[in-house]
Amino acid sequence: MIREILSGLLWQGRVALRSGDVRVFAAHGYVDEGYRPSRVPFLSVVGPLGLFPEPERENGRTGVATFRVPGHLVGRPRASADSVPPNGSLKLRLDGRATVTLTGLPGGSFASTATGPALADAINARLADALTGGLFQEPTGAPLTDPLLLEALAGVIARWDVEGSRLAISSDAGIPSMEFRSSVEVLPVAGGIEGPLGLEPPERSQEGRVFLSKIRAPKAMAIDVQVDLWAGSQVDLASIMDTVALSIPTRGQLVLRPSLLAEDVPEGATTVRLLTRGEPTTALSLVHLEASDQNLERARGGRVDLTPGASFLPTAEGLRLSGTGTASVLVYPMPAVPDPFHADNPAPDGLALSVGLRVAAGAVAAQSLPVAVLMAQGQPVLRLIVRYEQVDTRLMGEVVATATLAQATGTQVAETRWRLPVERLEAGVVLHARLEAGEGVVWLSADGVPQPLQDAEATPAPPVAAPGVTVAASDMVLTLGAQTGTPLDFTVDHVHLVAEPVGPLDPALRRSVTAASRLKPGDVVVLGSSDDGYRVGKQRFQALVLGLDGDRVTLSRPVEGAWARGRTLVFQEECFFFQTQLRRRDDLLNHLYRCCVDYRVSALMDEPNARSTARLVETPRVDLIARGAARGASGHPGTSVTEVDTARRGTI
Repeated sequence: MIREILSGLLWQGRVALRSGDVRVFAAHGYVDEGYRPSRVPFLSVVGPLGLFPEPERENGRTGVATFRVPGHLVGRPRASADSVPPNGSLKLRLDGRATVTLTGLPGGSFASTATGPALADAINARLADALTGGLFQEPTGAPLTDPLLLEALAGVIARWDVEGSRLAISSDAGIPSMEFRSSVEVLPVAGGIEGPLGLEPPERSQEGRVFLSKIRAPKAMAIDVQVDLWAGSQVDLASIMDTVALSIPTRGQLVLRPSLLAEDVPEGATTVRLLTRGEPTTALSLVHLEASDQNLERARGGRVDLTPGASFLPTAEGLRLSGTGTASVLVYPMPAVPDPFHADNPAPDGLALSVGLRVAAGAVAAQSLPVAVLMAQGQPVLRLIVRYEQVDTRLMGEVVATATLAQATGTQVAETRWRLPVERLEAGVVLHARLEAGEGVVWLSADGVPQPLQDAEATPAPPVAAPGVTVAASDMVLTLGAQTGTPLDFTVDHVHLVAEPVGPLDPALRRSVTAASRLKPGDVVVLGSSDDGYRVGKQRFQALVLGLDGDRVTLSRPVEGAWARGRTLVFQEECFFFQTQLRRRDDLLNHLYRCCVDYRVSALMDEPNARSTARLVETPRVDLIARGAARGASGHPGTSVTEVDTARRGTI
């Protein structure tokens, strides 16, 4: 829990804080007075400085949850001397109703370690073919047509237990609303191999059951932490403190283990997809597109239009553009009904564009790669192009950023050029262009590092300034690629256009989101609405993790409400914190300004695992007794409950 609190403070600082024209970098700091950050502005988190229980606060209550164990059939262990004849058959009855015969199963000796896994794979393949081909039957021999049962049968799976050298077949978890239970039975059939597989009676068979899980009461603890804010000037420190008062106030809520949705979640869904890496959508985001997004962007749910040559990669690696392929998004559309709060220019002071770019190899000098352009009423608001040129013996990719700004006498173009090694573009780089309209300059950064203006090779000419106002307007269009074509294929893993001239994000932010691979069954997952990407609104939904499949998380209950990917924060826990002290520790000799803020975080520390306590009745049988009728001394008035097949499974 303490580690999650420290990481949560770092994450919130990276998302929310900025000083002037740059983002604040963040990392773990030190109490040592001789410590100096490598760069400013900087935020460091120190802790825990104190840890103690809160006796005046009531601990959290214990909780209970139910989980279902599917019906299964576990065979007897197979020895090296055992074998299975080839081209065998296996007849199964699933959930007491669906019957299927699997034929053409392979054989082999169990002396080979490949025989068991091969049999399990073959059974799974035959089950899938039977489900697709409609080969499941009712007990009467009629084809099975029940859609709910057919959907449930997709969860049937065979596995080979390597350690126990035995085969196990598990059914689906069962559907409580239907009159069947989860079970697996082997039936006799001509050419059957249930004997060689160790599945004939007395095999270990168990019907699906519902278990009760008890969650221990968490412990109320308080943790003291310190946040150090570093800046190179008094003005920068004042700017940081303004944002701290809004994003990390004297008291508030802190989310732990934040995650981001990879796709919208409709009401009633039982699974959610999480981003492996990404950044939140802010209130000022005009366009936000991540690698997993297909035909919708995240800021307002706008459509992404693709032309031939542009496609989203199936493995969520990004958007690939080749040839004349383009991807375009409508930006800041004019509302259908006049809105007095709809500004004619959404970003008069400037804007920022971040693009995760990876270019294919094979570039030669004089080639030009169109990356992105933002058009408004026929004028390019901001354009990014990569031009390849030979510099001495090295091939360099020159990033050219141009912007159009309006003045009283007309429009002028600001231009900035930055040479990057070709190898860096091929490996992948995050380009960030910040258009400062007042200065009339486009400032460039790569992977969070600003352009070295003093390096003659990287910056052969200073930026061309053109002070004014951006020509941004309603119904702009952001286009990746160009209709004239691109000489090299390139992939974009994210695009973020912000209606404010902010600097680049800390590169660690995109890597610090909690991916699905970091979760485990039993973890708490909370969906909360968020307008700024780091503060959670009042709308919440909570569930437990039941399973993981890649970036997809299976939840313990259906989702309530609809959740948009760009306006939702996914997290595990929420802590209350309040400020206890604030002090200045400036180092004027080294022009280093520092402000230390102490916080106390109040948290409920949970046990890592839930505890299974009792097995519940799968199907209750309620027998009504007439009022006034005689009843046994041990019975309850009016009803009696009996567990099904108690002689086989025992009593609760």
